[in-house]
Amino acid sequence: MHLNRFILSIGAGVGIMSTPACQRRQPASGVVHLRAWTMWGGDEAEAFQVVVDEFNRTHPHIQVHNLAAVEDTKIIRAIVANDPPEIFTLRDPGYLGSLAGNGALLCLDDFFKQSGLKESDYAPGSLSQCRYNGKLYAMIYLMDCFALLWNKDAFRESGLNPDRPPKTLRELLEYARKLTRRDANGRMVRIGMMPPDPLIIISAFGGQFIDTKTGMPTADHPRNIEALEWYRRLIEVQGSPEEVNAFQAGFGQEMGINNPFLVGKVAMMINGQWNPYWFQRYGPKVRYGAAPIPYPDQYPEQKNPTWLGGNIFCIPVNCKHPTEAWEFLRWTQTVEAQVLFASTMHGVPNILEARKERSLREGEPWKRAFAVFMDVANSQNARHFPPTPITGLYQYEIYNAADFVRYGTKTPAQALRDVQKRVYREMLFWRRSGHAPKTA
Repeated sequence: MHLNRFILSIGAGVGIMSTPACQRRQPASGVVHLRAWTMWGGDEAEAFQVVVDEFNRTHPHIQVHNLAAVEDTKIIRAIVANDPPEIFTLRDPGYLGSLAGNGALLCLDDFFKQSGLKESDYAPGSLSQCRYNGKLYAMIYLMDCFALLWNKDAFRESGLNPDRPPKTLRELLEYARKLTRRDANGRMVRIGMMPPDPLIIISAFGGQFIDTKTGMPTADHPRNIEALEWYRRLIEVQGSPEEVNAFQAGFGQEMGINNPFLVGKVAMMINGQWNPYWFQRYGPKVRYGAAPIPYPDQYPEQKNPTWLGGNIFCIPVNCKHPTEAWEFLRWTQTVEAQVLFASTMHGVPNILEARKERSLREGEPWKRAFAVFMDVANSQNARHFPPTPITGLYQYEIYNAADFVRYGTKTPAQALRDVQKRVYREMLFWRRSGHAPKTA
């Protein structure tokens, strides 16, 4: 049973919970204690604890207690058992549509309207990650943003201008070919461009995942097919699929001194805003640059594309203190709270005003590159996967399709037509089950 039917099976009891009953509950007398279950562990858990401590200090009538490194499945089981935490994160944003479709999440639209927050305060792609069927079921607290990173010394060695990254995807193919290196025995020792996430490339082409009018999947959209055709060419200009795959299999952990970019095994990659801090920590002598993801030559309107993710916070529909839980989420949307978390978590603020904060842009060398990510995240071509009740399956099938294309087992058109058949059928299942309402 795949992820979404698992949600459906354990969520049958969730759908009957009453939102109004939850909202009518009165706060307990005295101090209200809120449980927060979050995805983070290690250094990230400590970074979030700093946020919690500051909230508790400035809101003595509410005290948040943070439980770190909680898996999504534990949260879902707690919801079904009618004993959820008042606040929780979703490690996998793909759960949002499933939980909202099952009636498990508190709709936050009224809270948002009454709070004084405005849509204009938010960066592109912020609140849309939190909406399902047009309704707000989560709040985002910092975003992930992707950009192109390149090794300047590798550029120079390959006869390329170290201060001029590729602007278009056609240029990127040529750069990738020139930057790929082999030893005297013909074995790959450096890949010009690490194969990026297929979803990012589809986004860069202006592809489409869901028909905005019908709410149904569009996996085989013409732009999606074009994107996977480009993805296949990227592999071809650097080597055989088997060679590229074997080379990548030998990469070390990204978060450490064996990061393949830092040790010279990767000349270019599309990756997230956390990298500048890691690079300074684990490879301070590596010279690199950050720039927007290249766009398709034939679609200049797609200039400055980027892919977004985010730290999604939800309140369960059967929470004990929804008003106080919202007060915490509302506080996370202040400039103060955004900068506090961004300075240690190294995520991009989702509030536009916080992105102007000089302390996030100036000082330590890594912040100059981090500022590039913050600026890229302002692009009107910032995209993310739309929340649906079948997101987990949908993304899994696209990754499978990219593998078929990569190894030449299927053409891009064939692979994506097969995806379309599966995900369309699954969306129909959800609609007919009555657990996921139709898109208006």
